[in-house]
Amino acid sequence: MVNLRDGKFSSTGAFTTTRREVDAIFATHLPAFVAEHGGVVPVVLYAHGGLVDEQSGLRIAATQVDWWKSNGVYPIHFVWETSLAGAITSAVGDWAQGRRGWLDDAKDRVLELAARFGQGQAIWGQMKRSAEAASAGDGGARYVAEALAAYCTAHADTISVHAIGHSAGSIFHSFFIPAALEAGVPAFETVSLLAPAVRTDIFKKKIVPLVGDGVKSLALFTMTEKLERDDTCLGAYGKSLLYLVRAAFEPEEFSPILGLDECLRADPVLARLFGVSGASGSAGVGGASDIIWSKTTSGPLSSRSTSTSHGGFDNDIPTMDSVARRVTGSSRIQSFPAVRDLGDDLWPVPGPAIPRPVGTHHALCVGINAYPGGDALYGCVADAEAWATQFIAAGFAVRTLLDAEATRQNILLGLLDLVARSVAGDVLVFQYAGHGTYVDDLDGDETETGNEEKKYDEALCPIDFRDGNLIIDDDLGEIFDQLPDGVSLTAFFDSCHSGDGQRRLQLQLADVADLSAASAPHGRRARFIVPDEATSKNYRAKRGTPVRAGKRALAREVLFSACRPTEVAYETGGHGDFTVAASLLVLPSANRLTHAEFLAKIREAFSSQPRQNPAFNGPRSAKSRIFLGPLVASPVASTTAVPAGAPTAALAAGPAAGPAAGTAAGRIDAFAASAGPALAEGTRAADAAARALAAAAFLRAAADFIDG
Repeated sequence: MVNLRDGKFSSTGAFTTTRREVDAIFATHLPAFVAEHGGVVPVVLYAHGGLVDEQSGLRIAATQVDWWKSNGVYPIHFVWETSLAGAITSAVGDWAQGRRGWLDDAKDRVLELAARFGQGQAIWGQMKRSAEAASAGDGGARYVAEALAAYCTAHADTISVHAIGHSAGSIFHSFFIPAALEAGVPAFETVSLLAPAVRTDIFKKKIVPLVGDGVKSLALFTMTEKLERDDTCLGAYGKSLLYLVRAAFEPEEFSPILGLDECLRADPVLARLFGVSGASGSAGVGGASDIIWSKTTSGPLSSRSTSTSHGGFDNDIPTMDSVARRVTGSSRIQSFPAVRDLGDDLWPVPGPAIPRPVGTHHALCVGINAYPGGDALYGCVADAEAWATQFIAAGFAVRTLLDAEATRQNILLGLLDLVARSVAGDVLVFQYAGHGTYVDDLDGDETETGNEEKKYDEALCPIDFRDGNLIIDDDLGEIFDQLPDGVSLTAFFDSCHSGDGQRRLQLQLADVADLSAASAPHGRRARFIVPDEATSKNYRAKRGTPVRAGKRALAREVLFSACRPTEVAYETGGHGDFTVAASLLVLPSANRLTHAEFLAKIREAFSSQPRQNPAFNGPRSAKSRIFLGPLVASPVASTTAVPAGAPTAALAAGPAAGPAAGTAAGRIDAFAASAGPALAEGTRAADAAARALAAAAFLRAAADFIDG
């Protein structure tokens, strides 16, 4: 056994490995085994899957070592301490515990988004880096490869070399096999990949060119599409882990994965290599490359498999016996021992569904001032707090994310949580105050026929946006697409480029290049960032090249934006101009005015200063819907209605009242005067809401906003 951590020999844990111990394998133990058995002895290099921790990896090795040796095979097990199952469970485990209140057929997509917007890519990326690092210049697997190559040179024709990789072990071997051949190993007689989790592009680059030469025989054991979709993981995800990897863990969403039936058939190179065509589950044609579909219970003894789970291949007796027959070249083997499936230990048992009353009102308010460098704003936190006060007074439970809390991950997971907990009759609000920007359209979804100029995605700027952590319209649309039927969601964006129906960006750089310059804390300031090359480069690196899953269905959410796509949004005197005008209209308008009437009242406040024009975005039919009203009747819907006579005269009149209503100073004065009486009661309600929200578990985890 060779134990690795982060690609290097492990010096800690239950089992350690040193260079001297690797030297002893090839100087003492392997020669003794060869002398005992005579002839050409197969040497197997085995890499376990990424789900298991060190103890499980050692247990897999302990289970297999004696079995391999009883069949005349000398095994070398790489235990590479990935523990992916525990990390995934920590990252998205809360999502798997019955936290939704809605349709089961949407559960998988919510889990994918939770993993994608949370720690999924970081966890999977670290595991892949460890796999690659192991075979790099100073990696532990590289040292094994060089020692193996030296042995092959010194003891020609005494051993044959074979590689086996289960799940993420296929990623490990995609780097180890080329490194070993480069070091001087003459060839791998067989390579067997069990439910491989490697991306097809990596496999085609690293392994396919070697097939028939450096890799004499390649076999892929995996499930048919039906069995992949019947598998489960995380105790709640209704498909195999490979689907979760494909949708959530790779930088490019829906990246093709080698072990998935549909990905193999869709790739002409791989379909030709493995001879797959026709109906799902058809057999390969044999030759240098073979594919064995589970379940296969007849035919050659070296081509059988009955695993019905992603994690079950390495203890499925027909699969392991088939691999052993390929390695030994003999049908007469000692059969693999029956062992307990580790799968039961990997994932939590889902808890009961959490009861959820119908007709609740929830809001997420985001405000960011403390952007690093020269990007700071001054009124966004106050805006978020002002919106929160008004929503609380209107009967909403509110969660705020302010400054350092407002990372891309926290914003997207907070919004996903808002949506995923909802049931028909609920009313949801998402409010954002901060910088807006635009970034290159990486997936081509902005291109329009007859309009060939370069396209952009509109983007919000979380506190960590300079690291490439932007929130584009596609991200928001991925979440909004999960809205259950009968749930109302209204968004309020007080930022530049805050959205439009076709997501066209017409503002020219020259028009806005000077608007991000620093200004006095209470002066006029644009909430807009001109994207620099470093930010754009970081963004492209984190996004990869997204693959679109198709156009959105008709959007149900509606958006009130601070300005048109061709304009910038301003803040004056410590508040956003849009917030001052719009937030004070929440109480007198909720459950009373239509969306169109609410927008008209906002625009009245800007009539004397038309530098920005608030806009409504959403389905045309939504203009006649009731502002912040439920889409379906519910027993508690009336609790959100504003009691008769509750608004004061000044509040009912809104920011347009008074002779100075059209000026910034007049609107700010009106804001201060009307917001004050609600603060004490709002604070008490906010405390109650905070206590309620603190009890809710928050999760971890892209791609389409308002698209029509």
